[in-house]
Amino acid sequence: MKRVLGLSIVLVLVGVFLWNVISDTKQVEERETASNSPGEERQMVATDFELETLTGETMKLSDTRGKITILNFWASWCEPCKMEAPHLQAFYEENQDKVEIVAVNITDQDSVEKATAFAEEYGFTFPVLFDKTGDVSTMYGAFTIPTTIFLNEEGEIV
Repeated sequence: MKRVLGLSIVLVLVGVFLWNVISDTKQVEERETASNSPGEERQMVATDFELETLTGETMKLSDTRGKITILNFWASWCEPCKMEAPHLQAFYEENQDKVEIVAVNITDQDSVEKATAFAEEYGFTFPVLFDKTGDVSTMYGAFTIPTTIFLNEEGEIV
């Protein structure tokens, strides 16, 4: 039951994202055709940030430009996060050549140790970042978790 629910959540999120990307692309093309100023109503570019990764390095969100990016805010104690985790990993394994997943742990409400154990338990191979101050989570409005934000190849929030 948990597996089906988790898979359903991931599939719905991916479906909504793809629908938005397709419809946004059509809308931008229509606006550019009808306007003297191509691209005047572009999507909002995601605010860049830099956080420490699970491996102790640092990563910027802008490092993912050129790929569709799934920005996922989560915590190790979050039950829906536990349900979606294996599905996110499976999706990443099948699509990592086209899509990047950036998992931001809301570490100010969790701990590096618990987040690390969670990432290891679910076999995460995508970047896991630690938001130790909560500033990035707050900036992106991740007040409930999981919160997932989709970015197109240009880093625009879709």
